Amino acid sequence: MAKGNSADKVARAAKAGASGATSENRRLGFPVAMACVVILGILLVGWSRSNREATSAPRVGDHWHSAYDIYNCAESESSLESREYRGGWRSKFIIERDPNGIHTHGDGLIHIHPFNSLASGNDAKIGQFVEAYGGFITDSSIKLDTGEVIEEGFECEGKPAVLKIARFDVQNKEREPQVYTENLKDVQFLKNLEAFTIAFVPEDYTPPPPRPERFTYLETVDPRALLSDSPLLELPATDTTG
Repeated sequence: MAKGNSADKVARAAKAGASGATSENRRLGFPVAMACVVILGILLVGWSRSNREATSAPRVGDHWHSAYDIYNCAESESSLESREYRGGWRSKFIIERDPNGIHTHGDGLIHIHPFNSLASGNDAKIGQFVEAYGGFITDSSIKLDTGEVIEEGFECEGKPAVLKIARFDVQNKEREPQVYTENLKDVQFLKNLEAFTIAFVPEDYTPPPPRPERFTYLETVDPRALLSDSPLLELPATDTTG
């Protein structure tokens, strides 16, 4: 009997010890698990915010800016090999018509603050900007706000010129530009502070970045200074007097 009692006591003690350890583990495990959940939540929120700022398409109510420039290699005063890009640049657009919220104020910038779904999300595109002033862009031609149409069919330094759009990252100027040769009107605005060059250059040349003054103004402009709060639908009257 003594041996039986001793064995029972040992078993009960072992069981009690195991139960106590389990309870202790539970008490320690719950706050650790909650801490992990909180940390994970904070990381996910931070990632979501930074990801949206960096890569999401603009929504109604956003106000982004991008620099842009127009380049025609046939009008350049320097060789393409020199990469000096003297001449060849066109004037900034001055027509401020703005039916949907993607427009310019004649400042060399694209102002992107959609009024409606036609210019927000995946529909915030270069085509919206060009069409706002009454122009168009295809994969081989562009109509400027002056009414002039520039189209492929000429050469630069003995090479056929083609129409391209290059996207530059203003916040990381060392990054190689994305270059588009197809579906140009559908090139999207992806984030605040981008830069675009719409250029006629030979097939084997990358469009140059916009001129330095465009970047300077982009980096200093107050986003509240030039804020349209309603569509502007009228185009300037056309002078038909010759």
